[in-house]
Parts: sequence; structure tokens; C-alpha cells
Amino acid sequence: MNDSSEQLIAEARGAAWLPVGSTAQVWAGDDCSGFVPAVIVRLLLTRRSPEGEQFFTIAAPKGDDLPTLFLGHSDQRRSGEDGVQELAAQIVGDAQAPVQCVGFVRNVVPTADETYPHPVPHANVPVFRVTNSATPVVEGTWYTVEAARDALHQRHWWPIVEHALEK
Repeated sequence: MNDSSEQLIAEARGAAWLPVGSTAQVWAGDDCSGFVPAVIVRLLLTRRSPEGEQFFTIAAPKGDDLPTLFLGHSDQRRSGEDGVQELAAQIVGDAQAPVQCVGFVRNVVPTADETYPHPVPHANVPVFRVTNSATPVVEGTWYTVEAARDALHQRHWWPIVEHALEK
């Protein structure tokens, strides 16, 4: 299921956004492949600056967030690969921008309840890093890990970004 580079780096038992008895796992690696089925995809766009390596966020209802695309529900759901191409087209203007999956949040849900719309027992939210020097075509904010830590450390994807940028 997981290639040898993937490591479990964090876990939240009883995560508030999941049904009772569920766990959210955070996996990270250099080129992860264990993220099927994907329900949401996120894009990690990075650049080097005098302050250090930075990552790009966009404004979202709950504050700055990685660029995100929901893949749909049930039989209407797109694949993670199709979703990341669409997201790359929206964010960097290039659906063929080269990407690598640097981690994913895995919802481990033994039994769904009426509020949980995703596959069981696993539903994944992969984070794909753009591996070239693409620049965003949308408005957003660049952060270093240190500058973003206080504001963004509660995000589900935070350990993945931290792992990817602090290597």
C-alpha cells in the first residue's frame, strides 16, 4: 500500500471532523503513492527567497490555506491525478506542471455516520508539490515555515509542509 519512503509522522485519534472511533493519520515521503482513494487534493508551491524556502497559500473562509480542490462525491469523484492537474491549471496556469505527492492525510473511519460523505475505511487528502519553478497566476501569500507556524500549525496538512520544507 505504501512505498518505502512513506512514513507515518502524526496521528489524531478522535479527530473532531471524523465519526466517533476514527483516526486521522498524516503520512509524508518523497514521492508518496498510497493516497487512493483521494477525496480532496492540495497543492504545495514553493520558492527560495532571502528569508529561506517559502510556500504559497490562498485566502479561504477559515484563513490562509494551501490551494485545494474537492474531488466530488461517490461515483462523480475525479481521481487524485485528474484533480491535481485541474488544480495546477487553476493555480500556476499549467495542468501539466510536474508534481510529486509529498504526503497525505488519511481518514481512517471504521464505520461512517450520516455526516461523513467519504469512502470507508480510508479516504485520503494528498498534498502534491510542484517540482519546477512555476509561479502562481492567482493572488496569495508566501510564508516560511517559521513565519507561518503560529497561524497555520493547526491545519491538517501542516506536518506535511513542515516535513517537506525542513528536509
